[in-house]
Amino acid sequence: MSNLAPLIAAWDEGHRELAISLSDFPDQDLWKRPNPKLLSAGELAGHIAYWQAVWVGAEGEDRPELDSLSIKSPLINHAFRYYTTNVETAVALNLSSQQVLEELMRVHNEVKSVVQSKQIDEPYPGQWRTWGNLVQYQVFHVAYHTGQIYSVRHLLGHATEDN
Repeated sequence: MSNLAPLIAAWDEGHRELAISLSDFPDQDLWKRPNPKLLSAGELAGHIAYWQAVWVGAEGEDRPELDSLSIKSPLINHAFRYYTTNVETAVALNLSSQQVLEELMRVHNEVKSVVQSKQIDEPYPGQWRTWGNLVQYQVFHVAYHTGQIYSVRHLLGHATEDN
């Protein structure tokens, strides 16, 4: 068993909350920006999936050829790389909220299957230095952007469970 298990459990909890944030998201609003300078929930979901796949699948290469990654998804798209890479040009995929959620969870599970074989202090070839640091950051990354998805929902006038 990997000593990353507690961090992976926290990462899974972040995805549980992320799933709640998207579970009843109206399809007509998924790719809608509440302001031209704020990303849509769909773009935020794409950003989460993109960086999970890139940081784990490319093992340190932060600008890989996406065709070289073993994990494939419409959400793994350079348009979702970073706020500054897509704020000027909105991205909207032909995916429903349910399809985006399913893709996010599929990508997470594929990434997690790779990470589960690593050790917390095992060297990571990119900026995170160890696999433990990478997973720890992923926990934060998912939580941060889940909060942004809730903010998008509020700005679009959605009623949410408790956020």
